[in-house]
Amino acid sequence: MPTIHTAIRANMGSTPYYVTTMKVGDLVQIARPASEQEEWATTGLTERLQRELNNARVRSEIAPYLANSPDRFFGALILLLHADEQPEFEPFSDLAKSLPKAYRAAMAKDSFGFLTIGSGDRIILDGQHRFAALREVVIDRSVEGSCAADVAHDEVTVIIVPHISTQHTRKIFNKVNRYAKNTSRGDNILTSEDDGFAILTRRLADDDGPLAGKNHKGESIVNYRNNTIAERSAQLTTLSALYETVRIIAEHYSMADELNEKKTHVRPPEETLDEGYEHVQGWWTAVLDGMPQLKYGRDNTKILPELRARGAEFGLLFKPATHIVLFQALSQILKAGDPDLTLQEAVERAYQIDWQITSPLWRDVLINSAHNILTKREHYNLAADLVTYLVIGGKLDANDVEMLRLRVATARGEDESTFTLPAPLAN
Repeated sequence: MPTIHTAIRANMGSTPYYVTTMKVGDLVQIARPASEQEEWATTGLTERLQRELNNARVRSEIAPYLANSPDRFFGALILLLHADEQPEFEPFSDLAKSLPKAYRAAMAKDSFGFLTIGSGDRIILDGQHRFAALREVVIDRSVEGSCAADVAHDEVTVIIVPHISTQHTRKIFNKVNRYAKNTSRGDNILTSEDDGFAILTRRLADDDGPLAGKNHKGESIVNYRNNTIAERSAQLTTLSALYETVRIIAEHYSMADELNEKKTHVRPPEETLDEGYEHVQGWWTAVLDGMPQLKYGRDNTKILPELRARGAEFGLLFKPATHIVLFQALSQILKAGDPDLTLQEAVERAYQIDWQITSPLWRDVLINSAHNILTKREHYNLAADLVTYLVIGGKLDANDVEMLRLRVATARGEDESTFTLPAPLAN
């Protein structure tokens, strides 16, 4: 059955297109993703990969977001009309002869009007995952949520592209996918208003947070742009590392599910955020107070490159990766050690560890032969376990200590039968 839509007509290069809005309940009835267009199976491998849907992501992330978020919003979807279908466009100027002169001038190019399209196949060229999520909520009703029943009444922007040729269609599909770029992790942390971890991370670096303020160059002491810190940088850590410490602290207090956007899909309540911030602010304050050199670097950014140097006594403490390792170890120490051990005491003991980048302690555990950080999660875990052992080795199960010895020996390529761990710190 033909449908009529108010629309804007435009061209880009050789491609005519129309911009309109549709009710979600109508759109999901008349369209389908490109991944379900069987004749495309003969296209190249790259295009076939681009068109495949990640159904797990649709069901676990995007559809729950729609079903639970009153502030839900999507960008425009691109809809391809069937090859045999040519839309009919009637400009307003042809229908409304009595329009005031100023309005007629604005419509001189006949860009505004009514678009009539038939009932042929309508394929989603761009926005397949968003469309599939809409369909999950509205048709399949496989996702529950306080807003699920309202989604069908939402209006979404649709860019309608008539079919010109198979080659032309494939070009459009390829380019809109190839040049699409996901926002960076840093951008997501900076802008998310639903991710509790991100909100708390920003609070740590804003206003009166323990990592707020600027360095002598006028930069934030937290690097928002990169996931690593250059040796000569006058910044203390990265936003990405700070985010990981927040996640670790939240998990320590069993608050991760309350703050994790992938679990909640909406902004956590303010009382939850306040409780979470009390914990993360307290931990970072304890670390800065219990590790005077780290706090000195925060307050004297001009000499951060010197403090981070390979030969510096506490150089490794000025690496973002170490901040993640340290907070993971502190959580493990408090969970596994003496119940009377306080966070401040655990930090002070950890400060006694040899934190030189060139120390043999870290070789092939967190630092490679070129004295660069080893970035795999397995290295972070091994380093955190080593810190835990050094701080409370006497409180750990003998089997756990033996497993750690074997893991470190393997990482270093040492003979397991003769390799020994360094002695734990005196408690």
